[in-house]
Parts: sequence; structure tokens; C-alpha cells
Amino acid sequence: MKRIYYIIAFITLGLSSCADLLNTKPEDGIGSLEMWTTAEHADLGMAAAYSPIKSFAIGSDPASPAGCISSNALTDSYTIYAFVWGTGFDDTGCRYFCNNSATTSYGVFSNKWKADYTGVQYANLAIENVTRMESILRPEIYNNYLGEAHFLRALYYFDLLTFFSGHKKNDPGVPLYTEMPDFDKAYRPRATPADVRKVMIDDLNIAIERLQFRAYQKGRASRSAALALLGKVYLYAENYAKAAEVFGQLIEENAEAAEPYVLYSDYAQLFKLKGEDNDESVFVIDCIATQGNGSRLDLLYSPRSANCSGTNTSIPTKELVDAYLMADGTAFDGTYPDWSNRDAVNEFFKKRDPRLDASIIRPYGLFIGKDNITYEYRAPYDSKTSPYQCLRSNHSSNTNYCWRKFCNEGNETTIRRHSGIDIPVIRWADVLLLYAEAVNESSGPSTEVFDALDKVRSRAKMPKVNRNGDQASVRQLIRNERLYELAGEGHLYPDWQRWYAHNDIGFDYEKMTNQTISGFDGVALALTQVSTRNFTKRNWRYAIPQSEIDVNPALVQSEGWGN
Repeated sequence: MKRIYYIIAFITLGLSSCADLLNTKPEDGIGSLEMWTTAEHADLGMAAAYSPIKSFAIGSDPASPAGCISSNALTDSYTIYAFVWGTGFDDTGCRYFCNNSATTSYGVFSNKWKADYTGVQYANLAIENVTRMESILRPEIYNNYLGEAHFLRALYYFDLLTFFSGHKKNDPGVPLYTEMPDFDKAYRPRATPADVRKVMIDDLNIAIERLQFRAYQKGRASRSAALALLGKVYLYAENYAKAAEVFGQLIEENAEAAEPYVLYSDYAQLFKLKGEDNDESVFVIDCIATQGNGSRLDLLYSPRSANCSGTNTSIPTKELVDAYLMADGTAFDGTYPDWSNRDAVNEFFKKRDPRLDASIIRPYGLFIGKDNITYEYRAPYDSKTSPYQCLRSNHSSNTNYCWRKFCNEGNETTIRRHSGIDIPVIRWADVLLLYAEAVNESSGPSTEVFDALDKVRSRAKMPKVNRNGDQASVRQLIRNERLYELAGEGHLYPDWQRWYAHNDIGFDYEKMTNQTISGFDGVALALTQVSTRNFTKRNWRYAIPQSEIDVNPALVQSEGWGN
């Protein structure tokens, strides 16, 4: 997978609009026929098809992130459970969406649109050209490349539907391209989610047929990843029976696999360098701690005392911490100890779901920072060194919670914005929870549902679930478990989008999201950007970039964003 990153500079299309992106028949580079004439060229072309997952060159900087899938973790801030409050290194502009100050010309929209459609373009080119290379490539390589290209096209379209449309019948859809169009056919309207879904399903079935169960290299597609994404395609479209069937097939095949996926024993280490290359990661973004090849989540999540001198651009909220259960499985009653009493606070958090401490740095939590110094998070910030030096957040009063997930410890980070911690896109715990949801929605509570939930909870050392609930109560149980398990990983906003409609009478989106952002003591934070989220119904999906509307009269803007 390292090869993928080393060739980003090779990708020099420099395209700025959908028309440019998809009307490309260059004489050299990835889109030329001369490019796809040898096995080595095919290898480079396939590596290029993966590159938009992590980054795509903006301007002349190949290390500049583009707002594609590797940046999705920040979108948890579009729910009540996190918030983007600082300007530090928020290259994709999520803060502008978070506080609803973005306009249709902002990079938060254009970066993702460009990255995903660049991915679609590269996948289309790979499918078109690899298909002609059957006599050149070894059979296993031919099958891998063809399967990977179809998987990637489905993945990019899944991301486009998630952010610019939604996956349901009445959602507006996105433009659909399955081949390189002629100029006069480049300006297309939104295709319906059903039309896009048909392409994704066909693509993923080809990937399932062509690929081996486990990826031949970290960061590459596999049959298991294709099955998992296919299950999500059906689930997001509310075809629960079909989703349950596909996830069930994946679980059955996994049980018979020579190298099955299993839940990693240490939840906290899943998001550290020590936990890499584990058997829980079904599809992962392989990050390398070198210039242009790493993850920026460490920088955006870490406190100032980290080796990368993190920016705390994203912070978890009090609402997230309040949501975690007590260690005995009962709900937290909202009663906190005296924040000035270190022993009482530490004892209190020992009685909570262990995933809370594994995901979040809370008062008196310890963190190994720069120069391998152990820091203690105290509020307000002070310079005392007993028993530990005080950890610094990017908020001078140290009253906001901080993320622990994806934060390098000690001197592991060698270059700012280029952490080596991998980013999981699909992991086995997510598969189990999606399977439980699909089965519960299609046929109600069952042994399969409770078994899947118990596996996730048992790894976290939490009590097994009560098996006496009805469909509605188990539905809420599953949704809560996704929050505890997946917080900070970019699943929460898409979950809300598919679980609720933005005009759902039973779910007041504006009321739910527009809470005052407060610290752990409940006092509103004097944040540098804004302390109260200001969402309206338009924040249910991204705007189409204004530059695309300008050149493509067939496009209709997303609701509430103007045209």
C-alpha cells in the first residue's frame, strides 16, 4: 500500500470541475492508453485509484487533504457528540458547516466533491483499461485489479450519496458516470439514489466474485470488504432483509475462513500504532508517518502537549460523555463528583464503560505526550509538576474534553499532520452492529441480534444485554451501542441521516444539534469560533459546490442552499 502514496505526485490532472474531471482523454498520465500497456503501468493506475481515499493534491501541495473518506471522522461534529471549534489545520473547512456559516463556494463541499469524483474517474479508467489487459496480466492480478476498481467506484459513490444526497427513495441523488463521457455528455443531472445504488450493487457483486476473502495487502479491497459495503448499501436504502442476508453471508464465510476477523482484545489499542495490523480491520486506510503519507487526525484530535502539538480542532462534548453507561450496564444519572477532587473523579470514571476512557481524555486522565512525559489533564491549566505535568488542551481553561482516539503517544509522531496510525473504514465490530440492526429491523429481536451485541460489549468488558426487549427497545440499544463503540470515527452523522428524516416530527434535528457547547462542568465554553451550533434543515446534506452549479445547468442545488 505504500506504493499508493509514493505515486500521488504522478497524478497531475489538476481538474477543477466535474466536467473537467470526467471529460479526460489525455495523451499521458493515468487516462492515456499508453499508460495502460504494461503490468507495471496497471499497478500504478490501480494505486492512483486508491489515492483519493486519503488525499488529493489541492494546488501544488500533494500532501494537502481533500475532504474525502479519511476526513470523515470530523463529521461526528455535525451531531451533538462532538464539535469543531478551532481553525487549526481544519483544511477541509468542517468548522464552517458545523457552525452553519459555509456558503456553496466553501471547500468543505468542493473538496469532498472533487475527491470523490476524482476517485470515480480513476475507477472508471481502471475498469475500462484493466478489462483490456486480461492477456497481459496474470489471472490473479487481473481479478484483483478488476475487483478493486469496481469496489472503489462503489465506495466513492457511497460517500457521495451519504453527504450530498442520502440513500432513500425521495433523496435527490448525485450525477452518475460509469465511463469517460464525451464533452457534450459531461453535464448530467442528479441520478436517483436507486440508479446509483444499482451501479454500486453491480460493482460490489463483481468485486465479491473477483477478490479473495482477505486483502492481499493492507489497505486494499477484499471480498469481505465488498460484502460489508454491499450490506451497508442495502441497509442505508432500508432494505433490511437483504442487508441481513448479506451481512449474514459475510459472518458465515468469516466463520469458515482460514484467517477469520475477530474483535481485537484491547479496544484502546485499536487506535494506536501498537494495535495496527490487527484482525478486526476489514478495510483500513494505511497511513505511514512520512511526509504526504500519514493521517492528520492526530493533529486535529491531540492536545497541545502531544508531540505533534495538537490543535484540538475537534472536541468531544459533554453530551457524548453523559451518554456512556455505567460499568454495570445501567444508565448514567447525570450526577458528577466534585471536579476538584482528583480521587473522587478517578473513581467515578472507573465506574463507567471502559470505552469512555479509551476514547476521551477527561479530568485527571493521563496522557503520554512529547518526550514520553506523562501528563495529567487538570482544569484550569497550571504549571504544577506533581504528581505529573499538566496536559494542555488548545483551550486555555482546560475545561473541554479531548479525544484520545487516534492520538499518538510519546514521540511516535515524527511529522505534523502525518501520523502513522491507520484509519479504519470498516472494522468487524461495525459489521456485527450493522448485522444486528439489519436483523432487528427486518424480523425483530433474535438470538443472532443479541449474540452480535454481546460480542461487542464483552470485548469492552461490559455486561451482556438484556434479552427481553421488543423491537423498538432493541433498536435503541443498537443505536446506543454504535455511539459507545464508534464515537470519533465518522459514523455518527451518517447514522443520524439514515435513522431520521430532517423533517421527522419525532426527531427535532435543530433542537437536537443546536445545543450550547459546554465543558465537562457544564459551563459554556468561550470558543474561538462559536459556542452554539446553528444548524437548520439544510445541514442534513452538503451543498453542491457553486462552481459545479455554474458550469452544469442540469444540476439542482441541495435543499436550503440556494441555486
